[in-house]
Amino acid sequence: MKTKFWFLFAMSAIVPASDAFAKLNVIATVTDLRAIVAEVGGEFVSVESIAKGTQDPHYIEAKPSFMLKLNRADLVVAIGLDLEIGWLPSVVRGARNPRINPGQPGFLEVGPLVNPVDVLTGKVTRAEGDVHPFGNPHVTLDPLRAGEIAVKIAERLGQLDPGHASDYAKNAHTLKSRLEAQTKIWKTRIDQSGVKKVVSYHKTLTYFFQRFQIENPAILEPKPGIPPTSGHILEVIQLIRTQRIPLILVENYFDPTVTKKVRDELPAVRSQTVAVAVDGAPGVVKIDDLYEHLVKAIEGK
Repeated sequence: MKTKFWFLFAMSAIVPASDAFAKLNVIATVTDLRAIVAEVGGEFVSVESIAKGTQDPHYIEAKPSFMLKLNRADLVVAIGLDLEIGWLPSVVRGARNPRINPGQPGFLEVGPLVNPVDVLTGKVTRAEGDVHPFGNPHVTLDPLRAGEIAVKIAERLGQLDPGHASDYAKNAHTLKSRLEAQTKIWKTRIDQSGVKKVVSYHKTLTYFFQRFQIENPAILEPKPGIPPTSGHILEVIQLIRTQRIPLILVENYFDPTVTKKVRDELPAVRSQTVAVAVDGAPGVVKIDDLYEHLVKAIEGK
């Protein structure tokens, strides 16, 4: 009897930790999703991101180290909408982890779930630049959509870890409610700034602009993914002059020197490089910080 007891004790000691004690291992493609997962998952989740906040998530090298991370993952959370199309499929294949294959519970794309904008119809060709036919993928730049994403992530975490489903749901609701309340404050501040129109480098900030009712009448790229040309910049300068646009925001992974010609011609126009992802600038460590950073840039602070 004593021998049997010790055998059972020894067997219980080597039961995989995931059965009772281990945290869910989540890999997010981008830092915004990492920040949301961390808040929703709390103490029951371990999460890291592949892309850094200073990197263009369209262009990430598919490193073997990423495949190793995904090999050990319980869940991969991606934006989708072809944002990671150039590298994530090969990383998932190389991970050799059937739990995270597309269509499995361990793979979640959140972009298609939150009503993407700029969905293209008809024939799409590379002549139009680096376009996303299924919609603009920069969905986390809208605080209200970020709240919706938190709920979707909570649902998936609860599916993988039913014992803590209520905790995930509660955390997601707290985040969603906080962002909804804060969005009203940010909207008031932006309205008070008087900035109604902004030029950007890329269509990264579309969701942010739409949420806060800011027009984006010109993009420094002539087409998505195509570097600015002298002729196009002259057109933008003329439009800025005609429409009296007071501000240019350059996303942090693009070259801010492209605005020099604009500033030379229109010295009264403000130009600022901004983070468009968590960890994209000092102090931007939570998803709330990202929106606060952008609001301050519009305010000129």
